[in-house]
Amino acid sequence: MKDEITALLSDKLVSTAAAQWSASNKIELLDNVTNFVYQFQSQDQWKILRITHSSHRSEEQIIAELDWVNFLAEHTVPVARPCSSRNQRLTETFPVGNSYFTAVVFEFAAGQLIENADPAEWNPDLFRSMGRIIGSMHRVAKVYHPAHLSQRRPHWYEDDLIQNARQYLPPEQLQAADELEEILSQFSQLPISPDDYGLIHGDVNPTNFHVDNGKITLFDFDDCAYNWFINDIAVAMPLYSSMFKEPDWETRLCKFIVSFMRGYEEENHLDDKWFNLLPICMRLQNLITLVAMHQANVPGSQYHSFYELVLKTFQNGHPLFNYDFRTTCKFLD
Repeated sequence: MKDEITALLSDKLVSTAAAQWSASNKIELLDNVTNFVYQFQSQDQWKILRITHSSHRSEEQIIAELDWVNFLAEHTVPVARPCSSRNQRLTETFPVGNSYFTAVVFEFAAGQLIENADPAEWNPDLFRSMGRIIGSMHRVAKVYHPAHLSQRRPHWYEDDLIQNARQYLPPEQLQAADELEEILSQFSQLPISPDDYGLIHGDVNPTNFHVDNGKITLFDFDDCAYNWFINDIAVAMPLYSSMFKEPDWETRLCKFIVSFMRGYEEENHLDDKWFNLLPICMRLQNLITLVAMHQANVPGSQYHSFYELVLKTFQNGHPLFNYDFRTTCKFLD
């Protein structure tokens, strides 16, 4: 998070925001990389408070996000729903100078984060559940037409990280911006249809869902945007997993992909031609993540070790950038 934005957020503002959702007891900070995320108790139930500066998302963009989350919940996709404030609003805004913060509160997702280095938790059943929940979102996206909104979520290429990559990257990493532009040009030639393009989560990873007795509940739709479904799948692939340090990584990867796609196909069908694009989609996600690291000042934060992994992947490549996903998923034919 930029220092100048952090300086705008006072403890009083956080308390006032939480009070709109009847907070009691201590308000605990969980994360402050892109948004300020807290947990608190209200009527003996844990809730999640997210406070977003207007330089990151406008209130209208956040309302569009919450509309999508509620639509998914109404169509039986297991997501953490937003909660109404005392004013019966899903958003509350707080002016700070010439800008403002938008506060929203979500249900606390049942269960807990999983340890993806633990084979007892990071297992084929979980992979299948991950595929199933993403497939269900893509199925529902085909019938989501939010004409009632004053502003819809953006298309993926309109994101600040893509539009202003050169502004955020240090001079020695500007090659990432060049490569990003090349991929953008390639993607601009791809066909768009409801069968392969729609509103996606954009950041399904083990930090954005809880698991309770094998059941996944998904949260953090801050990055949701209109995009090809294959890019949602690309984000969920284990690009930064420790499995690639093991000699049997290819066997493990195959098990992950097959289990994941079996779950996906239970909910939605995606033409297997898209699997040919998975490697470049994963490279795209690596580039976007690298830009995001700099935009949020991650290199100098407590998350610097993840930044170093992202940077190493950018500099040295990765086995997944040359992996034959289509052959691995031939069972779908």
